[in-house]
Amino acid sequence: MKKYITYLLFSLLVTFGATAKELNAKFKIIPQPQQIEVYGNEALTWSQVDYIITNSSTMPVLGEMLNNLPRSTQPLSKGIKLVLTDENVPESPEGYVLDVTRNGVTIKARTDAGLFYGCATFEQLMQDSKDFNLPIPQLCITDWPDITFRAVHFDTKHHLDRIEYYYRMIDKLSSYKINAIIWEIEDKLQYTRRPECASPNAISKQEMQAICRYAKERHIEINPLVQGLGHAGFILKHHWELRENPDSDWEFCPSDPRTYELQFDLYKDALEAMPYGKYLHIGGDEITAIGIDERCKKTGKTPFELQMIWLKKVCDFAKANGRTPIFWDDMPLKYANLWWVLHGGLTDEQVEKEWKTDKLDEAVSLFPKDCIYMRWHYDDPTILPHRKVLDWYKHKDLKVMAATAASDGGSPFMPRYESKVPNIKNFSRLVVENNLVGILATAWDDGSPHWETIIRGFIAQGEYGWHPNGRSVVEFKQAHAQREFGLIRNELSFLDELEQSAFFFDKALIESGRRNPAWQVIDYTLIDMPDKSKHGTWSEKYRSKLDSAKIEQQRFAKISQEIESAKQHALRNRYTLEIYEQNNFLFNYPAQLLLALEKYDMASSNLERETACREIKEVCDDFHIMRSKLEAVYSKTRFMQNPEGYISDMNHHHHLSALSNGSDWLYLYEIPTIKRVKKWLE
Repeated sequence: MKKYITYLLFSLLVTFGATAKELNAKFKIIPQPQQIEVYGNEALTWSQVDYIITNSSTMPVLGEMLNNLPRSTQPLSKGIKLVLTDENVPESPEGYVLDVTRNGVTIKARTDAGLFYGCATFEQLMQDSKDFNLPIPQLCITDWPDITFRAVHFDTKHHLDRIEYYYRMIDKLSSYKINAIIWEIEDKLQYTRRPECASPNAISKQEMQAICRYAKERHIEINPLVQGLGHAGFILKHHWELRENPDSDWEFCPSDPRTYELQFDLYKDALEAMPYGKYLHIGGDEITAIGIDERCKKTGKTPFELQMIWLKKVCDFAKANGRTPIFWDDMPLKYANLWWVLHGGLTDEQVEKEWKTDKLDEAVSLFPKDCIYMRWHYDDPTILPHRKVLDWYKHKDLKVMAATAASDGGSPFMPRYESKVPNIKNFSRLVVENNLVGILATAWDDGSPHWETIIRGFIAQGEYGWHPNGRSVVEFKQAHAQREFGLIRNELSFLDELEQSAFFFDKALIESGRRNPAWQVIDYTLIDMPDKSKHGTWSEKYRSKLDSAKIEQQRFAKISQEIESAKQHALRNRYTLEIYEQNNFLFNYPAQLLLALEKYDMASSNLERETACREIKEVCDDFHIMRSKLEAVYSKTRFMQNPEGYISDMNHHHHLSALSNGSDWLYLYEIPTIKRVKKWLE
């Protein structure tokens, strides 16, 4: 007995020691797996993996490293065995078990999707093993997603990327276990039934079908978003007869039968172009003027009733065509006078006092039950009124999908606040807690930022859509730097600093106004020029701006140094760093101009003033150099010019990126300021 007890204790210690082992911190898998058990020391290195074999009839699409391995029909030495099985694997069809031993690797799953994701995980282990000369230990990863529908938003309303870039993006997203795209196409699809609604450079249906097939092979389904009741400028600039308001290209008239004939034609084309998805996103948000047209007045219906009649008709169309409709949910909340509570910055006590759902409760019979209501919230989703909205949906047994933001459209440069990663993480947790249908990370094109500035948010959605309660935000950012660039030092710390520079850039050259690329800004006041007869007064007036400019100069130098270091050490994705670099130059431009003007204003002699004037002129000339370099980098993946014959949206949504060619939309204040400076120099 004594010997048995001793043996038992020894066994427990061995077992505890095995389960207590942790994976070397230099291995960083995105998304973080649900369970990792390291039960031994060195198993193999990336170079020892020399074949791949499967019992499936098909081989999943493999990453670059795995795809280079020879296929085999029987075990050789230290290879990868892919096994389709229902035994001892997670219940999730996307789950897998990855087992690494000294003899090789086994990946087991119920479906091809599970094998695909298991291979994606092992690809990352191999990549880290290669990058950092590390052996992969003996381990077992058991993994599955907490959210079944993990989508990102492709919004191409104001720009078109080169076709090959979409393929590259799909490769990247699938490697991070994103499994869906909702593509807001507007006029960037060649509609065959209504060709007038397509931009001259639009993607053909055949090209889009090929992209969708490519995505499907990588377990990403692509679903169309074709705006319906509102956001209809791309349609109504051609069809004035269907406007609710003759002076606005924003809303359709929901009481004209021709509205549905036109919308359904566009939906049919979109579904044919994107044939593998299960959803049709019908838009329906931000309606401002329904019920004012005579056709609507004759019905005797309220604006909200008219909106819900439209919703039922388009939902019926979606169902008849084998798709589940998705609808932005803001209009019911506005109707119920809850929108302001949701966005009013109220205390919890004030929310409890103001929260009344009577109007929603009365109107719930108008809500189609077979529609998915997309609860969009781009700020902190944990606030009390937002949680109350989710509770209301749950109690009414309505299907809900979340929409957070990788980019909310407010900036033409890049998202702020750590690429919105904290909000993405928190909303993903709420999706799981409330058993929502799925989650979407939007990337609005209102300001048309380059997708490389958004990609960290997309990857965060991959991370937290799979495992919301895994890494902290800080840990994710470190994992992102390594995974995307092969950086293990702190070379990507500049990214949060770059976001701060963007805040300075927004207001550096104005006294009043707000840079909003979504709505343009007509009412703004540019800074004055120095008074040539009252030296020093200009600097005194703008002392706060000048102090900030000096801080920004230091920040620019620090960011420049860190970007250069990152470019030197990065093992991949240097193009993303080039985009960051050009944004850094752009954000620093106002600081250069302000400090050059200060030199003139504070000069104590004519010679110093002449020198300062030459510097000011050089700064103005440098703007065109900076602009041309930015456009050269951007144009590697996107078209910077509107095609010949393109008609801009007309009289409601004045998105700067839709109203200009080249990169004009980025320089709302810079271009007029330079004109003013040049005139002043004369």
